[in-house]
Amino acid sequence: MPYQRYNPKQTGLVHAAAAVPSELIRVAVDCAIILFILIHLQVFVSIPVKLNGGPVPGLGIVWLVGSALGLTLAFANFWLTAKTVVAMFPYVALCVWAFVSSSWSDNPADTLRGATFMTCSLIGACAIAALRTWEEILARLTLSLGGLMFISVFLAIFVPSLGQMDDILEGAWSGVWGEKQAMGMYAALLILATFCLVLANPRYWTSLALVPLGMIAIVGTTGKTAILMSLAGVCVLGVGWLIQRGPRIAMAALWGSIVSGSAVVYGLTQGKEEVFRLLGRTPDFTGRTEVWREVDYVANKKPMTGYGFHSVWDDQTSVAAPYQWIAEGTGFFPQNAHSSWLDVMLQLGVPGLFLLITCMGFGWLAAIIRLRTGGPGALFALSSLATLTLISFTESILVSSMDMPWLLVMLVTAKSVQELLLPSSMHMLSRPTTRHQPRPAETIFYRQETR
Repeated sequence: MPYQRYNPKQTGLVHAAAAVPSELIRVAVDCAIILFILIHLQVFVSIPVKLNGGPVPGLGIVWLVGSALGLTLAFANFWLTAKTVVAMFPYVALCVWAFVSSSWSDNPADTLRGATFMTCSLIGACAIAALRTWEEILARLTLSLGGLMFISVFLAIFVPSLGQMDDILEGAWSGVWGEKQAMGMYAALLILATFCLVLANPRYWTSLALVPLGMIAIVGTTGKTAILMSLAGVCVLGVGWLIQRGPRIAMAALWGSIVSGSAVVYGLTQGKEEVFRLLGRTPDFTGRTEVWREVDYVANKKPMTGYGFHSVWDDQTSVAAPYQWIAEGTGFFPQNAHSSWLDVMLQLGVPGLFLLITCMGFGWLAAIIRLRTGGPGALFALSSLATLTLISFTESILVSSMDMPWLLVMLVTAKSVQELLLPSSMHMLSRPTTRHQPRPAETIFYRQETR
């Protein structure tokens, strides 16, 4: 067989042609990830409802699309996604228990539907963790939250009929969401994601403009909870960053955190009246204690099973439904338990509450173990978990189907667990930074058949 000299131009064209489909696939996967995040941010439901001034028929298809996206992303890296799902066994057990609760639920169809959507969210979170690095996850999360926050601030200022609330909290900014709490929470998460993204790669420094945007959004919501979330998240992020600097600085940071935490606990226990006055809050947490009391009373009627996942708050019309007991006891119609932990106790009983505590502890443990060497990704995992854990005591944001806070908890836990238990798979996620270089022997001759 004759030999022909190596033609670098021809070989480069071959590699370029082969790279085109892979780049298109990558772009398609990125679009699917961003759409998956936007669906969990619920903007495809909240915006039509705002424009229509009430419920819009047919919006349930949004959750079907989200479920399909989660399953489709899993097939993009099937084996690593499957391994990650297995490693997330506490979350799998929680999904299984949600399915099991349909056997005693008063609304088994709603329970099965909610459990299915939550399971698809778990699979999608594990798939994203398997497909992208921390930097890439933070970039897509910042893009999604930043875009929505810009639109929200614009609507709140220039189209107040859409961007502001018009009920008892009239004038508070809600943006593209239905409540001010959602806008404030996502603004706080945007600030954390932006800081961690810039730490991961300084070339994203222009995204720091999203930090003041998030602060403006938080002020506009008039929500004290969002301010506390932001402060807590940034403090945890700062302490984590100091811990990553070195052992001595880590010891000093830990000691300072213990002292500060003790002072905060003392202030909340000994001077809570002054703290509430400073925050502009009432000691009953704006009526939440009444809801907590009634939810706890109703939950204790079925402590071992609960009333079924998604069966309480989705059924507000049946006369004998547990929701009517809560509404009668509070004197108004709450939309949720205003506490993730009580909400899970109400729906899934003591076993569900135990599984939730296990899931959150699992995520915290994985994030703390990865903190020392995990870089900006570990910082975001720990700070976002701290932020969401804090708000979970006054808002029902955990163990939900197709909702961003619970997706984020599962995502940061999946990525942290993946790095801990499946480190050999991590090198596959890094994109090559240099082009293919032919082996020395290839630079002289390569064989080509002739007719």
